[in-house]
Amino acid sequence: MNGFRRPPLQAVGVAVSLLLGLGGAAFVWFGSFWLHQWDDLYVMRATVVVGTWLSLAAVLIPLMAIRHTAIPPRAFLGYGLPPMAVALAFLMFALVGPGILLVPLAIAPVNAWPDAASVQVAWAAAPLLFLQGLLSIKLARQAGVGLRRRPGLAAWVDFLSVLLLAVGAVVVVVILAQRVPELRWVVNLARPFNELFLQMPGWLAMTPFGMLWAAPGYASSTVDTPAVAWQTLGAGVLVVLVLLVAWFAIVGYQLRPTYRLPAPRRTRVPGWFAHFPATPAGAIAARSVTYWMRDPRYRAVFTVLPAVPILMLLVCWVGGVPAQAAVLVPLPVMTLLLSWSTLHNDVAYDNTAVWQHVAAQTPGVDDRRGRSVPVLAWGALLLLVGIPLTVWGFGDLSLAAPLTGVCVALLLGGVGVGSAYSARFPYPATRPGDPAWQAPQVAGSQGGVAQSMSVFLVLLVAVPPFAAAVMWWIEGGWWGWVALAAGVASGVVVYVVGTRGGGASFDKRAPELLAFTQRN
Repeated sequence: MNGFRRPPLQAVGVAVSLLLGLGGAAFVWFGSFWLHQWDDLYVMRATVVVGTWLSLAAVLIPLMAIRHTAIPPRAFLGYGLPPMAVALAFLMFALVGPGILLVPLAIAPVNAWPDAASVQVAWAAAPLLFLQGLLSIKLARQAGVGLRRRPGLAAWVDFLSVLLLAVGAVVVVVILAQRVPELRWVVNLARPFNELFLQMPGWLAMTPFGMLWAAPGYASSTVDTPAVAWQTLGAGVLVVLVLLVAWFAIVGYQLRPTYRLPAPRRTRVPGWFAHFPATPAGAIAARSVTYWMRDPRYRAVFTVLPAVPILMLLVCWVGGVPAQAAVLVPLPVMTLLLSWSTLHNDVAYDNTAVWQHVAAQTPGVDDRRGRSVPVLAWGALLLLVGIPLTVWGFGDLSLAAPLTGVCVALLLGGVGVGSAYSARFPYPATRPGDPAWQAPQVAGSQGGVAQSMSVFLVLLVAVPPFAAAVMWWIEGGWWGWVALAAGVASGVVVYVVGTRGGGASFDKRAPELLAFTQRN
């Protein structure tokens, strides 16, 4: 009853929202029985577009409507409760209210499919759909609360959310109208865009919002094969795990004890140093991020990366390589270039600060980890954008697992090899302030050898996931997941060994590195 102890107009809005939620859940539930009579291809299109719209609504509506919470997780800070217990309790309490409507929405696809194999996959996808919706709502509520202090950004978010939901509603109406005689005028009105509407369910099925809704359709013999359905379910499990980890991380962050510095002290912390912890690794990471944003030697990477996919695709087109195979080339090359380009010789690049590390007796492992932060951050952003685009260009969702494995191995392997190699085999580099492409002319420099060997070692790290990816290309099946596991395992191992080994080498060879940086 506390939810209605508010101004009358606001209480009416809450009541109307509850009625709309009940009506929408009833529409989806009874509409699923209506879909049961149609062919599998139409059921696939309808469930994907409706389900994707519902998944988007679970994110966008709380993001627009919620600006404060009655009981934030931080209210339990003084009770000594574990963050995981608080996070799980908030998820369970969400069911006491409108969250319970997610249950019929998640089970609705079971009623829509006449095919027995599709029904089996729909039952397997139901708990995942429920968890995805529940976690999406909780995370969107937290994001909406965070927008309270930024009204300008909140206004743009509201505008884009309404626009996206409106466009999605139009797609839903057009797809459903194909089997409703009374709505044939809608289909005729959208006839110029008929091809776009027919292809849109396939595109939506490849997104995190639509893959679990599409999984039962892949199990139908008239649409695809059961193997694709279970692979899609596996990808859906990864999406739910990512959302779950994000929820635990947010609750844990809010339950952390804070030790705020006085305002005059905070105002004296320059630039990126205010955003990193006051530790040796945090200070080095802040300085490295500053270099990447200001130093032309580092920014040269950003001028090269956008040209890589254009040149690669152009070369493949001239060479007659099929487009489906050509789209696989740019992202691994960009990942290798980003992870290797500066870290394999970062001691020489950062020569003006090495003496500070030596004088302050900074642990070498903190030096290695701090310098790797901007590369890992930009690499993660590159993979978050590049993997979906590559999968979309290839046209097969199952590519995501092997492609991620290879790219993660190249990213973490490049950071690990570079961290170890730069501390052991530095060579003269461009001085600060000089043009990025101006190479110093030093007699006896082994720069070419160092570059070749470091690239070879990074490629060697990617051999296991690449071999598994080739097997996936030939045979399909679970080889894609093998490539993902091999890429993550080899990348993490090389990153840990490289940073620790590079840190030990930095500690051992600190006087030699200091002398080298003063000369070169």
